[in-house]
Amino acid sequence: METRTSNTVREVADLLKSLDRVAVTTHVGADGDAIGSSAALVRLARSLGAEAVFCHREPVPNYLRWLVPGEPLTELPPDHDLLVVDTSRADRVGVDYEGTPVRLNLDHHADNPLYGEYNYVDGTAAASAQIVASLYEECGIPLDRDAATAIYTGVSTDTGGFRFRNVSPAAHELVADLLRAGVVPAEVDDRINRTGTVPQLRIVGASLANAELHGSALISTVDGEDYERTGGSELDSKESIDRLRTVAGVEVVAHLREVDGGTKGSLRSESVDVSQVANRFGGGGHRLAAGFTIKGKKPDEAKADLLDALQGVVDLGEEPGPNGGGAR
Repeated sequence: METRTSNTVREVADLLKSLDRVAVTTHVGADGDAIGSSAALVRLARSLGAEAVFCHREPVPNYLRWLVPGEPLTELPPDHDLLVVDTSRADRVGVDYEGTPVRLNLDHHADNPLYGEYNYVDGTAAASAQIVASLYEECGIPLDRDAATAIYTGVSTDTGGFRFRNVSPAAHELVADLLRAGVVPAEVDDRINRTGTVPQLRIVGASLANAELHGSALISTVDGEDYERTGGSELDSKESIDRLRTVAGVEVVAHLREVDGGTKGSLRSESVDVSQVANRFGGGGHRLAAGFTIKGKKPDEAKADLLDALQGVVDLGEEPGPNGGGAR
């Protein structure tokens, strides 16, 4: 089996300069960093003279659609080199690419297995968008306002508005450059965080109402009945995880949501390596932020599996009492 290593920023810059037609994609369930870094990479490739498009089988979330230049494609166009951004595993790539090699795998997930022909993985970067910014510098392409805004969106969303532990001096130094390039943080915040709906509010409320405390683990669930009752969706419920993180004394928070008869889970922590827990279910991610999917089991069943996986990782206390809190 071929052993692959991470390339240098210079090697990746030289690759980008050599390409004529590129298709950029990212992971399924794309978030702010996925779309922001992809949009910035499309703009960089175009600035270098390439024909560049963004491809994804799923619609771009409405709150991020404004970042993507041009009309996204749902299928990989022929004779285009495939560039994959912010995607920790090949099976999470957001476009069908059978028979097409991944020309470039660009990511900030430290557990990325380097599945591309070229790989640039920096686990110290706060976001994949931060890596794309370094490519602009290496290629000698100045950041215009649109590219800077896409990068800012990626960095700000993946750091929880610069609240998470992945924030670094380098991230803040980059933000200063982005502001000088014309980014207006208040405008980005309006477009990213002030687009909620009443059904979204209700499904988040249902998720929080369903939360149970198991020792130092806080787990919330939403299922099909919750979606029907509130009018909200699985995607709407995802922001619950940030509200769960505000509870004092909790080491691990989890949000489990029903999808296609199975369960998607998000894990967050301030100190516990939750990527190892996610790996138990074939998932992964960062040390303090990870996710997984359990097929064929709804959230209540998946919760039992998650609690088994958390045994010995955190103190699970006793069974939750009538108010949802375990004895501690």
